[in-house]
Amino acid sequence: MTDSPRPSPFEKFVTRGINPVGFVLTLLAFLFLPCTAMSSWDFPSRVEEMSPLEGLLEISSTGANMAVHQSDYRWPIAIRLLAIGTLLAMAAGAATALARPARRRSLYAAILAAASGLLLVVTGLSAAARMENAAREFLTVLFSTIPKSESAPLINQSGDAVSLGTAFWLPLVGLTLMTAVNLVAILRARLGPAKA
Repeated sequence: MTDSPRPSPFEKFVTRGINPVGFVLTLLAFLFLPCTAMSSWDFPSRVEEMSPLEGLLEISSTGANMAVHQSDYRWPIAIRLLAIGTLLAMAAGAATALARPARRRSLYAAILAAASGLLLVVTGLSAAARMENAAREFLTVLFSTIPKSESAPLINQSGDAVSLGTAFWLPLVGLTLMTAVNLVAILRARLGPAKA
């Protein structure tokens, strides 16, 4: 009798099918779809009346342009490192299909899915906060000639223009589901021999 029995069909399906496909899809979504976005359309209409520069407020961030400087918007190094860490954690999660021993693949995948989800949340919220600060700074300069009583309410609404995008929510749901499925696989593997 061996200490590490062969994985069950369910465990094989999770570790060889769901995990690689799920991690690759979440990685691609984060890499290429908007994670956070700021749109001038969400600012009060007064901003459009006062500024012909609302095109400058159209910023969309993907994991790719957060990790590698690909646009005119300069991301702070901390956000770039978080995005790189998120991408690496997702890539490592996809590689768990090759991990040895095979019985630990679900454990590795659950840990990496949870870590990737945590990194994604920190990255997305940090990027959204940075965009909100950028909008606030831009509007403060733009409205510098206007009395503060008129400009302050508009500047304070800068957070309304910033939102978390598809590449935040889809991967977060996917990573949460992968964590749950892998935990189920781990529990089934532990309870399976006890039933026998």
